[in-house]
Amino acid sequence: MASCSLRNLCSRQTTPASAIVPKFGPRTTALEVIKGLNAKLDGKVVLITGATSGLGIETARAMASTNAHVFITARDMRKGAQVVEDIKKTTGNDKVEVMELDLTSLKSVRDFVTRFRQRRLPINILICNAGIMACPYSKTVDGFESQFGVNHLAHFHLTNLLLPELRAGKPARVIVVSSIANKSGGINFDDINWEKQYDKWAAYAQSKSANILFAKQFNKLYARDGIQAFSLHPGIIMTNLQRHTPTEELQAFGVLKEDGSINDICKTIEQGAATSVYTALAPELNNHGGEYLEDCAISRGINVGDGFWGMGPHVVDMNNAERLWRISEQLVTSK
Repeated sequence: MASCSLRNLCSRQTTPASAIVPKFGPRTTALEVIKGLNAKLDGKVVLITGATSGLGIETARAMASTNAHVFITARDMRKGAQVVEDIKKTTGNDKVEVMELDLTSLKSVRDFVTRFRQRRLPINILICNAGIMACPYSKTVDGFESQFGVNHLAHFHLTNLLLPELRAGKPARVIVVSSIANKSGGINFDDINWEKQYDKWAAYAQSKSANILFAKQFNKLYARDGIQAFSLHPGIIMTNLQRHTPTEELQAFGVLKEDGSINDICKTIEQGAATSVYTALAPELNNHGGEYLEDCAISRGINVGDGFWGMGPHVVDMNNAERLWRISEQLVTSK
């Protein structure tokens, strides 16, 4: 396969999404994507949120193997330092760093941006990976329902504040990790903070739908500046994301078998990180910004039926994307 560098991510030629022949599949690992694309990112800067566990670690490891300058974020700096040392050892790349970021606090987001800006570095790839799922009702420091606040608003604020760095790093890509859960529900515009009646799965679905809508609207606004945005479903993977989900629920969803073992529909963590890496690097995705990907390919589209693939119709509605953007701007600027 042709060598992949950020120089060829912004070719002016456009390939229809339907004409892109998949190079990889659902069982491809992140490192296999790197090898298949022959990706070399010497001198490029990659920022990944939530890279101290699960998919984040493997995404960071794969990106570090390209010799990029990789920054990961962490709430627990001791844990982050351990992850950085492990990645350095396994990849031989010494340009891996951790910076403190608490996505439950918009002030922490702003403080992070201030510290990063002091480094005077561009950002070529931003991967909004951090997230929480189906947790008991709680609020962020700023009073937002936690899943909406962490999964969407904090990343919305972070990405917009980092626009100067992304413009300096163009051609740049923003990758927002969403979920198949987007199909379960859209934005609860009448009670976006779930003050009236909380449903942990509906709130999670809202946050994951928000991820897709954010990427679509961001791309609409900033693709002209050389910054493309994408969203994706990494697959069904058993990580600490499920720490609030009882075994009975995981069995009902088909994630676990009756004997408690992991169902064959699940991916390994290394496989789960592959679509994030592919979305960040694949040259064939140029001029396809705004797309939602799964299994290292652009999604087949809307799927309101069964199956662990596709989008709900509400996340392809740009009226929803624009409305959510306006509300998100108001919410983050009020804190």
